[in-house]
Amino acid sequence: MAETSFQASTPGSTGDYPRDQIMATLYGQAVGDAIGLLTEFLTKEEAKEEYGEVRKHLELEHKHLWPDVHRTRWEEGDWTDDTDQMILILQSLTDNDGQVKPEDFADRLKFWSRNGFPELGDRVGMGIGTTTAKVIANPEFVTQPHKAAREWLESGKMAASNGAVMRTSILGVHQFWDTDAVVGNALDICKTTHYDPRCQASTVAVSVAISLMLKRAPQHMKRSGKYRVNKIIHDSFKMAATCLQTQEEKKELKSFLEIKKIQNLKLSESGKIGYTYKCLGAGFWALKQKDFRKALQKIVMEGGDADTNGAVAGALLGCKLGMSALPVSWVTNLKHKAWLDEKIEKYFVRGEKMMANK
Repeated sequence: MAETSFQASTPGSTGDYPRDQIMATLYGQAVGDAIGLLTEFLTKEEAKEEYGEVRKHLELEHKHLWPDVHRTRWEEGDWTDDTDQMILILQSLTDNDGQVKPEDFADRLKFWSRNGFPELGDRVGMGIGTTTAKVIANPEFVTQPHKAAREWLESGKMAASNGAVMRTSILGVHQFWDTDAVVGNALDICKTTHYDPRCQASTVAVSVAISLMLKRAPQHMKRSGKYRVNKIIHDSFKMAATCLQTQEEKKELKSFLEIKKIQNLKLSESGKIGYTYKCLGAGFWALKQKDFRKALQKIVMEGGDADTNGAVAGALLGCKLGMSALPVSWVTNLKHKAWLDEKIEKYFVRGEKMMANK
């Protein structure tokens, strides 16, 4: 019998703190990342060739169907660097009384890049992107990460890659009741490695959309209790567009946020799979969907940077639908689920206190 839902194992909400929805955001990212690893870096045609027979019931165990050097670096049920970096932000927030400290995140990111999470048996942080690696290599990175990232941008070598938007889901959760704080926090962490305005706009759009869903303001809700998704997208665009200067830049951003067909994103387009707006578009396409499994499978079967696209899409759609919408097998078969639960619970303690004192 196919599973249809997952019931959160953590306690329910404390006061108005939406634990289930936050769990679904973070777990949505983790499972989207892990299932996306199946087709990461494959073309759409390759994904269809190898996973076509199971495309409507993908499971983490199907990674063995394409046992190349890249995929075999991770064990079955592992998420990748996308979720690792989200967890680094979460840990930084937990250990710093909820304060966003770019230098602390930079220090953690540099340690992770060299060691991974040693308690999980890692020997190095795997999957790190070119832009992030180059910025980390700057001698001033830990003390002045924004300067290091800006210098890399100004060198003309940095494309608008998706290495910042992939990890931003936790920043939509953090202080979700204060949209201005969410924007500021998202930018502070984005600019530690990715200073391009398009990267900044991407992280703001995703973070704001998550925060608005958690906030559940009347203008974003229907009488039925469902979200006014188009209004959330519109307001996320308005906040994200402030990162851009020209109308042409804002028009491009809007076109990706309002994408109607996943195929139009050309997620496996040669030489362009890591463009931040492709990932952004996949995430906001997913936000418009109603079935978590079906939406994520469609994204994964498009190939390209599928783990990153899956991570952002999973976070947004998970936030919208809640934990009950996530496939049981994807959640329970995550390799480090117990460890992740512990990290999230520690963050909840801090988050609940901050909300009580707001």
